[in-house]
Amino acid sequence: MRRLEGGFINNVFLEDGIVVKVFSNDGLVGMSSYERLERERRALSIFGGTLAPRLISSQGVVLRQEFIEGESYETMARRREEVFEAAGRILAKIHRFQFPDRTLPPYYLGRFRRAVEYTRPILELEQISPVFEVAWDIIYEQGVRYVHGDFWLGNIIGKIGEDPKVIDWEFSRVGSPYEDFAIVDLWIFREFSGSEHDFWRGYGIRPDQEMINSFLVLKCVEFLATVTLEDYLKEENDGFYHNKITTLKSLIK
Repeated sequence: MRRLEGGFINNVFLEDGIVVKVFSNDGLVGMSSYERLERERRALSIFGGTLAPRLISSQGVVLRQEFIEGESYETMARRREEVFEAAGRILAKIHRFQFPDRTLPPYYLGRFRRAVEYTRPILELEQISPVFEVAWDIIYEQGVRYVHGDFWLGNIIGKIGEDPKVIDWEFSRVGSPYEDFAIVDLWIFREFSGSEHDFWRGYGIRPDQEMINSFLVLKCVEFLATVTLEDYLKEENDGFYHNKITTLKSLIK
C-alpha cells in the first residue's frame, strides 16, 4: 500500500491499483467522516465512469474507488497549458443535473449564521462584520443543481486530449451552483490571473459576480469556522486562514 500525494484532510492510499480513501479529521472540516463518505459514495454512484472515478466499495469510513491515470489540471496550468476552458466545460456537465426547489434561502442563511457564531472571536479580533446578502431571484435563475463543493484544478485529473475525471466529492450536495462558482473564484481565478474568460467560455455563461462574491463571503467564514482563535493567532500572516480574512476584507464594502 502506497500513500498518495494530496489527501490534505483524509488519508489516501494506492493498493493493487485501487484508491483507498480513509476519511478523517472531522473537527477540521466540521462534518463527520461518515457523512462525507456518504456524499462521495452517492456522487460516484451518479458520475462514476463519466465525470468521476468508478466506485468500487465503501465500508465504515473507508471508500475504494478507481485510480485515475494522469496529473492534475493545476500542475498543467502551472506549465501554462490551456486547461481553463476545459475545466469550465467539466463544471457545466456537473451542473446539468437539476432538481426541484429545496428551499435554498433557509439552508444557506442557516449555514452562514452557524459559521459566524463559530468564527465570532476571530471576526471580532479582525474587526470585520461579514454579511451574506443574496438576491435569490438571481440565484434561482441558475437553478438548483448538483454541486461538487470543492471544484478546483487540483481535483481534476487526466491527460491532455483525454476526458478527465473529477475527484474528492465529499462536500458534494444538491444546492446552488454559486457555491461552486465561489470556490472557482477563490482557488482558480485568484491563483491564475486572466483565467476567467476561458473558464466562463467553457462553462457557457458568465454568472453574476456580485452573487459569486456573496457566496465567497459564506465560504470564507465557513473555512474560518474550522480554526480556533488560539491556532489562528499562531498562524503566519500569509497562512490559509489569514488569507481568508484578507479575502473577506476585500469583499466587505
